[in-house]
Amino acid sequence: MAARAVGAADDVHDGRRYATALANDVANPLLHPQSPEHQQLLQPQPQPSSSQIVSMPSAVRCSFIGEGSANAVFCVTPICDMAGEKSKSSSGRGGAATRGTGSSADAGPLSTHLLRIPKAGPGVGPDTCLEHHAYYSNILRPLFGAEWLVGQQLIQGVNSSGVHAMLNDMLADMDRGHRGRPDWVGTRVAENIDVALLVEDMTAACKEPSYPSSTVIIQCKPKWLVQSPSAPVGARRCRTCALAAASATSPATDGAELKTGHTKNSMSYKTKPCPLVLVAEPPSTSQEEVVLESALWDYVCEHLGSAVAFTSSSPGSPSIKLSSGPALSLALKRARPAITRWLRTTDFFRRLAAIQADFDPCGALSVDSSAAGASALQLERLQTAMTLRDCTCFLRIKTSDDPTTSEPVVISAKLGDLDRKDGRRKLARWQMQERTLLSGRFYLGTEKPRQSTQCWLERQRP
Repeated sequence: MAARAVGAADDVHDGRRYATALANDVANPLLHPQSPEHQQLLQPQPQPSSSQIVSMPSAVRCSFIGEGSANAVFCVTPICDMAGEKSKSSSGRGGAATRGTGSSADAGPLSTHLLRIPKAGPGVGPDTCLEHHAYYSNILRPLFGAEWLVGQQLIQGVNSSGVHAMLNDMLADMDRGHRGRPDWVGTRVAENIDVALLVEDMTAACKEPSYPSSTVIIQCKPKWLVQSPSAPVGARRCRTCALAAASATSPATDGAELKTGHTKNSMSYKTKPCPLVLVAEPPSTSQEEVVLESALWDYVCEHLGSAVAFTSSSPGSPSIKLSSGPALSLALKRARPAITRWLRTTDFFRRLAAIQADFDPCGALSVDSSAAGASALQLERLQTAMTLRDCTCFLRIKTSDDPTTSEPVVISAKLGDLDRKDGRRKLARWQMQERTLLSGRFYLGTEKPRQSTQCWLERQRP
């Protein structure tokens, strides 16, 4: 099966040829499993020493940052206990709450990290974050290198310090104010979690005075950067766009079930940018170069809704947060050539694509969850591939108005949201998704009614 996947990469009718810039071992040898470039991308990186577990301070102020279906994120700031004892938790306005009394204290790692804690759900237990951190430290960090991953460490005392109840009070307040997604109403932080994760706040460095520069953080999910091994010969859509088309076919029922395994009538779907532009083959003509540059910029603009920006108005003044809109667009417009050039030339997404391909050469349909030996190992590797197909990329863009600087635009990226996917719980759903995409002809683009997508693969085959 793996040999078939490699051989098919040279077939112009196989979706994998256009699924990544690495797919052709002549024009781009990196994805060819035997090429030195591909093997170099997969070499383990130096692993830093493990950090100590941080203890939750006795008095803290918390503010809600965001949530997903599986986790919630909060900013935690220690405060000095001026009264010498804790007071009762009190909910603050604007999604903030305080436990204890006093003034701001030295925050230590809490000044640069956010609290990320699992919500209650199947498989969530006291050791969940310990397992996630071990996976991050022993598998992902050696694969990528620490410089390409959002930093994280463990913190203990979430429950024993009373912070847990305060976090759930904030989530309940979000529900009462109808400020969260409808399908997340009623979700709460798991009660049995005392050890949680501190994850690097990607905006922390942006908040320092930085005149005359501005910094923008954009979040995106690169998703499937290599075509699914289950895709048929002649596929006209990548895995990400095929799933989007299937979801759009019946957004009230089938689409939501395809994404989550459950019906969510409140969910809506829209056309999403195709991730294959991030690993597109180098253009061979000036016209192709214009098309690719435009597609990359469209990809960036599609994610501006998640962007945050910071700028300083004068020397020594603190950085202020810019809202999305004209100010943010102006901050990025001047950097457009540098941004698209970085996206075209960086190895960041190519490395991610190479690892996705290496860890899942045969596809979910070839995995037998009940088998031992080789199939069990295949499931373990599939879990990593699926983890890396649902992670978040944080793109940091720093622009400077200083005419003397040699680098007016500095761009970097890191991957976050790297909790390991549980293949034993999710394999059936992954297989169901592939069968639906195949039987519904969504890879081929011949479903009825036909859905419109922005798939880069389809654009290469009008």
